[in-house]
Amino acid sequence: MYIISIHPSLQYTSFSVYFSPPPSQRFSTSRLLGSPVVMVAMPKTTIFFSTIIFMLLFAQASGSDSGKPKVTKLMVEACKKASINNPYNESLTQEFCLSTLQSDNRSAKAKDLHDLVLVTVDILKSRVAAASGKIKQKLQDAKKGTVAMHVLSYCEVEYEDVVRRLNVCHSLIKDYQGDKSGQQFLHLPDCVDMNYGPIVMCWYELPDMPGAEALIKENDELIMLVILNNALLILYDVRD
Repeated sequence: MYIISIHPSLQYTSFSVYFSPPPSQRFSTSRLLGSPVVMVAMPKTTIFFSTIIFMLLFAQASGSDSGKPKVTKLMVEACKKASINNPYNESLTQEFCLSTLQSDNRSAKAKDLHDLVLVTVDILKSRVAAASGKIKQKLQDAKKGTVAMHVLSYCEVEYEDVVRRLNVCHSLIKDYQGDKSGQQFLHLPDCVDMNYGPIVMCWYELPDMPGAEALIKENDELIMLVILNNALLILYDVRD
């Protein structure tokens, strides 16, 4: 194995490259000294600009997640309580809660739990709408009378109902101001919870459809998002 020695000169940032011979060749005194094989002369300005380019590339790579909102104390506390007070049998982890909140930049700007709940409802609604769009796209290629046509049509109706219902839930939650609003607080969790059943019903149908693995995985995530929304909403009650 050769070892490279580099010696800069004074006038340029020059390099003399020497090869130190392997042990089998070190019996020769001439080879012990080594011999220059490459002379590279590089102006200092070249190295200067090369350094700048390297630093810019490094900064760009380091900031690849710069668009992801920071985790605030409010987010951590809300997710911790939601994972403990989850009303469903399914496990709701703090990691899932935080990653969901971080998918929307508004989470970091939330001033209270009320703001966070509005964000998570919007996240759920957008994810269901996206899933519904994929269902519609697959329906265009599905043949009439097939299992795929039946399953996709069923899920399409369920997802569309969920989106419409979540629009109503979002408005109710946004306008809720405790006793002053005249609303009963329990109506808010119930409004979100009503979306659990339709999404689960689609989940029951999807395994009958060949090649539905991606849709099933997406449906699983939607179920967890409903659970998360309900768990966060139960924590929020301005009467306390």
